[in-house]
Amino acid sequence: MPAVTSYDRRLAYYACAFARTIFHHHRPGRTAHFSIGLMTTCDANEYSLETLSEATHYNEWIYELMRPYLGRCVLELGTGIGNHTPNLLRDDRTVVSIDINEDLIRGHRERLPANPRLTVLCTSIQDLAGNPHYERAFDCVVSSNVLEHIPDGIDRDVVRGMYRVLRQGGYAAHWVPACQMLFGSLDRSFGHHRRYNRTSAKALFKDAGFEIVSCEYWNLPGFFSWWLSGRVLNVQSISRSSALTFDRFVVPILRRIEPWIWRPFGQSLLLVARKQTH
Repeated sequence: MPAVTSYDRRLAYYACAFARTIFHHHRPGRTAHFSIGLMTTCDANEYSLETLSEATHYNEWIYELMRPYLGRCVLELGTGIGNHTPNLLRDDRTVVSIDINEDLIRGHRERLPANPRLTVLCTSIQDLAGNPHYERAFDCVVSSNVLEHIPDGIDRDVVRGMYRVLRQGGYAAHWVPACQMLFGSLDRSFGHHRRYNRTSAKALFKDAGFEIVSCEYWNLPGFFSWWLSGRVLNVQSISRSSALTFDRFVVPILRRIEPWIWRPFGQSLLLVARKQTH
């Protein structure tokens, strides 16, 4: 863990005060904890793709932010067990969902019914981009909390693969963890290689030939809770109860107010880039 500076301590102090003010609770026989923005607790339940499948408000929030860029034919990168696939299939879209993990693809196929507009493949985007059938085939390539799991160097190959499979004028829309200064025990536990800021996210896509449409931080409360959990308390997991509390009570508020307020940082970042038409 990086050395904790005086700035870190001040930020942690304000994080604690913020969390106590908004959503602090304690139960007998259990360590007190805060539960804002996917906060962690001492519960034994592990934060997982199955838990996220129940986070309907959170998944809907991400979908609504990406919706203006989706078009008619979408490639879903790192689909996992398909938490976002049903939303992407709305409006009669055609979706190709891919993941390199065979177990997750199997879970995806078991969870979601067959659909003539859905193709589920166990493959990488690099291999898909090398298939002439998929060259310039998609209006949009999307992912949610995926790019941070890709090792350094390979992430550039992945973005170049996106560029190849997109039609001229097509979009790449990606929801990623934000602010490298938050990187801590939770990120290591979840297998993250990095967190992104606006500069690093933009550079990754510009280097592949994209033009940047937007790059915005989201989930301000989650910034403070992730800092407290991963950098100060060194927790290793997120409980199902905390994740679903965040989803049911906090996300609906964030969806209403965050589009109207200044967000100089956040727990997450949404980058939208466009394949140039010339």
